[in-house]
Amino acid sequence: MRIFLDTSVLSDSKLSSLIEEIIEHFVKGDQFYVSSITHFQILWGYSIANKSSEGYEEFLRSARIEIAPLTKVDAERAAKMKPVAAHILDALIASTVKKYDGIVWTRDKDFLRFLPKSDVRIFRS
Repeated sequence: MRIFLDTSVLSDSKLSSLIEEIIEHFVKGDQFYVSSITHFQILWGYSIANKSSEGYEEFLRSARIEIAPLTKVDAERAAKMKPVAAHILDALIASTVKKYDGIVWTRDKDFLRFLPKSDVRIFRS
């Protein structure tokens, strides 16, 4: 299974509560990804807070999480989803998830606008 970690999961202070589940899925052979849009959002957050992203970068390395690039096809597919301005980034991430035939782990319902419920795992706080 290809699992995309959304910004809401990665930036949440409760990420540590997901570590065991990530390890469990990793051991089963599942692959973890972060879209390039999510990667940007996380790095941007560290940048505007004047904090080091070293811990995040180490997490990606140690969990062997790949950064999935945004392609022309992803952009075209996302445009066809006709997102409102507030959901453009979610549409771009959802398009990348579709390309990889993956699922997204998130803490919000925004992805249900663009992906079937079976491709969205919502974690409650």
